[in-house]
Amino acid sequence: MDSNLQPTQPPQVPQVPPQITAEQLEEMKALARQQAIQQTFTQRAVEPPPQQKVVYVRRNLTVAEVIAVFIISCGVVVGLQTGWNFATNLLPRIEVKVN
Repeated sequence: MDSNLQPTQPPQVPQVPPQITAEQLEEMKALARQQAIQQTFTQRAVEPPPQQKVVYVRRNLTVAEVIAVFIISCGVVVGLQTGWNFATNLLPRIEVKVN
Protein backbone atom coordinates (compact mmCIF):
# COMPACT_ATOMS: atom_id res chain seq x y z
CA MET A 1 0.00 0.00 0.00
CA ASP A 2 2.87 2.34 0.68
CA SER A 3 4.18 1.79 -2.81
CA ASN A 4 0.96 3.16 -4.37
CA LEU A 5 1.18 6.46 -2.57
CA GLN A 6 3.25 9.17 -4.10
CA PRO A 7 5.58 11.06 -1.85
CA THR A 8 3.97 14.25 -0.70
CA GLN A 9 5.60 17.53 -1.46
CA PRO A 10 5.75 20.20 1.18
CA PRO A 11 3.10 22.89 0.61
CA GLN A 12 4.43 25.74 -1.44
CA VAL A 13 4.38 29.07 0.27
CA PRO A 14 3.38 31.88 -2.11
CA GLN A 15 6.13 34.39 -2.53
CA VAL A 16 5.18 37.75 -1.12
CA PRO A 17 6.49 40.66 -3.15
CA PRO A 18 8.58 43.12 -1.18
CA GLN A 19 6.57 45.96 0.29
CA ILE A 20 6.83 49.36 -1.39
CA THR A 21 7.40 52.27 0.90
CA ALA A 22 5.55 55.57 0.59
CA GLU A 23 8.72 57.31 -0.58
CA GLN A 24 9.22 54.76 -3.35
CA LEU A 25 5.60 55.12 -4.39
CA GLU A 26 5.93 58.91 -4.61
CA GLU A 27 9.13 58.56 -6.65
CA MET A 28 7.40 56.18 -9.07
CA LYS A 29 4.46 58.56 -9.42
CA ALA A 30 6.76 61.52 -10.08
CA LEU A 31 8.72 59.51 -12.66
CA ALA A 32 5.52 58.40 -14.42
CA ARG A 33 4.23 61.98 -14.42
CA GLN A 34 7.46 63.28 -15.97
CA GLN A 35 7.43 60.55 -18.60
CA ALA A 36 3.82 61.34 -19.49
CA ILE A 37 4.64 65.04 -19.84
CA GLN A 38 7.64 64.30 -22.05
CA GLN A 39 5.60 61.90 -24.16
CA THR A 40 2.87 64.49 -24.63
CA PHE A 41 5.36 67.17 -25.65
CA THR A 42 7.04 64.89 -28.19
CA GLN A 43 3.67 63.86 -29.67
CA ARG A 44 2.57 67.49 -30.02
CA ALA A 45 5.88 68.45 -31.62
CA VAL A 46 5.72 65.61 -34.15
CA GLU A 47 2.03 65.55 -35.07
CA PRO A 48 0.39 68.49 -36.80
CA PRO A 49 -2.91 69.54 -35.31
CA PRO A 50 -5.79 67.51 -36.76
CA GLN A 51 -7.81 69.16 -39.50
CA GLN A 52 -11.35 69.89 -38.41
CA LYS A 53 -14.03 68.58 -40.71
CA VAL A 54 -17.39 70.23 -41.09
CA VAL A 55 -20.02 67.55 -41.14
CA TYR A 56 -23.47 68.39 -42.43
CA VAL A 57 -26.21 66.21 -41.05
CA ARG A 58 -29.41 66.01 -43.02
CA ARG A 59 -32.52 65.48 -40.97
CA ASN A 60 -36.25 65.58 -41.49
CA LEU A 61 -38.26 68.62 -40.45
CA THR A 62 -40.19 68.42 -37.22
CA VAL A 63 -43.94 69.00 -37.11
CA ALA A 64 -43.43 72.43 -35.54
CA GLU A 65 -41.04 73.43 -38.32
CA VAL A 66 -43.47 72.28 -41.01
CA ILE A 67 -46.28 74.30 -39.40
CA ALA A 68 -44.03 77.36 -39.14
CA VAL A 69 -43.05 77.08 -42.83
CA PHE A 70 -46.73 76.72 -43.80
CA ILE A 71 -47.76 79.79 -41.79
CA ILE A 72 -44.89 81.90 -43.17
CA SER A 73 -45.62 80.87 -46.75
CA CYS A 74 -49.34 81.64 -46.33
CA GLY A 75 -48.43 85.04 -44.89
CA VAL A 76 -46.15 85.81 -47.81
CA VAL A 77 -48.82 84.84 -50.38
CA VAL A 78 -51.57 86.84 -48.64
CA GLY A 79 -49.22 89.81 -48.23
CA LEU A 80 -48.29 89.81 -51.90
CA GLN A 81 -51.92 89.56 -52.96
CA THR A 82 -52.93 92.40 -50.63
CA GLY A 83 -50.08 94.59 -51.84
CA TRP A 84 -50.95 93.93 -55.48
CA ASN A 85 -54.62 94.70 -54.83
CA PHE A 86 -53.70 97.95 -53.09
CA ALA A 87 -51.36 98.98 -55.90
CA THR A 88 -53.77 98.21 -58.76
CA ASN A 89 -57.16 99.19 -57.34
CA LEU A 90 -56.73 101.81 -54.64
CA LEU A 91 -53.76 103.89 -55.81
CA PRO A 92 -55.34 104.98 -59.12
CA ARG A 93 -58.44 106.26 -57.25
CA ILE A 94 -56.45 108.70 -55.16
CA GLU A 95 -56.70 112.21 -56.53
CA VAL A 96 -54.51 115.09 -55.59
CA LYS A 97 -56.37 118.41 -55.66
CA VAL A 98 -54.47 121.67 -55.66
CA ASN A 99 -56.22 124.86 -54.53
